[in-house]
Amino acid sequence: MELELTDEQRLERDTFRRWFTTELEPRVPEMERGELLPYGRMRDMHVGLGLEALSSSFARTTFMVEMSRVSPSFALSYGASTGLFGANVLGKGTPEQVRDWAVPVLRCEKVGSWGLTEPGAGSDALRGMKTTARRDGDHWVLCGSKTFITNAPYADVFLVYAKAQGGDVDGSVQAFLVDRADPGVSTGPPMKKMGMRGSPTGEIFLDDVRLPADRLLGGGVRQRDHVKSSLAVERGGLSVLSLGIAERCFEIARDYAKTRHQFGEPIASFQLVQQRLARMYVAVSNCRRIVYADHIAGRKVRESVADVCAGKLYCAEMGTFVAFEAIHILAGNGYMEEYVVERLARDAKLIELGGGTTEIQILTIARAILG
Repeated sequence: MELELTDEQRLERDTFRRWFTTELEPRVPEMERGELLPYGRMRDMHVGLGLEALSSSFARTTFMVEMSRVSPSFALSYGASTGLFGANVLGKGTPEQVRDWAVPVLRCEKVGSWGLTEPGAGSDALRGMKTTARRDGDHWVLCGSKTFITNAPYADVFLVYAKAQGGDVDGSVQAFLVDRADPGVSTGPPMKKMGMRGSPTGEIFLDDVRLPADRLLGGGVRQRDHVKSSLAVERGGLSVLSLGIAERCFEIARDYAKTRHQFGEPIASFQLVQQRLARMYVAVSNCRRIVYADHIAGRKVRESVADVCAGKLYCAEMGTFVAFEAIHILAGNGYMEEYVVERLARDAKLIELGGGTTEIQILTIARAILG
C-alpha cells in the first residue's frame, strides 16, 4: 500500500530523506564502530531540519521512518532522549521541570535517558523493581541500579523509576529527575551488542543519590499510570522503527533482484524469489497501515492497550522477517556489511525484545481481550 500524499507531505518526506541520506548515512559506519557518538549529529539535525516545525502526526511519523531507514540505532538514541525523557517530562512535569529539564533535551542541547529495566527486573519491571527512593525530610534518597539503558553511558540527564518509600506517593513506582552531576550517580561503559551498535547502551548506578523534593516528576502528584503510559509511547515508536527497517530492506531486495542475473536472467523472474518479495511487500504494507493509521483515517485514532501491543508485536516480527528475507535474496552479498541489510537485520531483532518482549505483548493482548 502506497500512501496518498499531498504536495506538502511529499515535500516533507523528500526533505527528511535527503537530509538523512546525505548528512547522516555517510557517518553511520563510524557510529556503528563506536568511533563517533550520535549526539552531535542530533544537534545538527535539529538545526538543519528545523524540528520545531514537526507539527503534524504525519510529519513526526515520517521523520522517524526516514531516520530509521538509514540508521535504526540513531533513531533509537534520538527517541529515547527526546521521547522517553523529553516528551515524558513535557507531558507530566511541572512548568519548572518542563523549562529546566525537557526543553534542553527536546532542543538536542542535552542528552536524555530513561531508566526502568534492572538486572533482576526486565519483563517484571514494576513488581520486581529493587531501586528505591526513600523520603528524607525535603529530599529523596535513591539507591539501586538500572541496566540495558539507551544513552546511559553519555546522557546528561536521566528519568529514573524507583519504588517510593514515604511521602504522599509511598508504595508506588515514581519517576525522578536525575542529573549526571548529582553525587552518587555513575554509569558503566557502553555495552557490546549484536545490533543497534550506533546507540550507546549501558548501566546506571545510584548510590545514596540525594535529590531535592522537586525532582519527583510531576511535583508529588500520584500518577499510577506513569510507566504504562510511557511503555505505550515506546511501543508505538518501536513500530515506526520496524517500518523503516522493513521498507529499506524490501527496496534493497527488490532492486537487487531486478539487476542480479543468474542462469541468464534476472533472479526477479524466478517464482520462488517473487514469492519472497510478495510476502515481504505484504508485511511492509500492513506495517505501514498500522504506523500511519492516523494519516489514513484523517483523524486521531484512539488505540487501546491491546491495539498498541498488537501493532508493536506485528511490526517487530515483520521487521525482522523482511530483513532476513532480504539477506536471503541477496545471498552471499546480503551477508556482507556493504549491502546494509545485515546491519538492519541485527538492528531489527532488538525491537522484538525491547519495550516488552513478544511474549509480554501476547500476554497483555490476551488479558485485554479476555477482560
